[in-house]
Amino acid sequence: MKISLISTSHQKKSESSRVRNIFEEQIIKQKKDLNIFNLDFSEEDFYFWYSDNKNSICKEKWQKISEELKTSQGFVFVVPEYGGMATPIAKNFFLICNKGELAHKPGLIVSISSGNGGAYPVSELRSSSYKNTHIMWIPEQIIIRNVEQFQPGKHGLLIPAWMDKRIHYTLDLLIAYAECMKPLSKLINRKDFGNGM
Repeated sequence: MKISLISTSHQKKSESSRVRNIFEEQIIKQKKDLNIFNLDFSEEDFYFWYSDNKNSICKEKWQKISEELKTSQGFVFVVPEYGGMATPIAKNFFLICNKGELAHKPGLIVSISSGNGGAYPVSELRSSSYKNTHIMWIPEQIIIRNVEQFQPGKHGLLIPAWMDKRIHYTLDLLIAYAECMKPLSKLINRKDFGNGM
């Protein structure tokens, strides 16, 4: 099984990248035979583009990413709160995933905030990112507030003591959803029903 971990921050050396790395370590501890695809948009040299972009470099890069996503069974999205919203690159990502890359596969939203925010990206993604991508957001989500103090096993004072257990529980659920949803691939008809209603 393959899980894709996607950091949607625009900034180099971001907290989103750090959190994504922590989640990668944690999910591998919980299921050692997982394959992981890491996608960090702060490390890419393009931002706003579409999969049919005539720029051959962008198109070639996206085709490789698209194939990795198509062969993934689940997704973890680390999304920082950006002016009270999901980041622009996060929104752009869902616009260009139009070849069924995420379709009928479980996704986990991990929203982060340097303060006491973090709820808005969850609400935004749940309300507007699933229609044409057909991603299946699991009912759980993780919101990490005061993210600079987030360090599993030795959190700062502003991180609740139960956070590590909650993350462990939620990653177990994501893996279980990914296993259970594999048979759906035989039923998917994107030729006639590629977009949601």
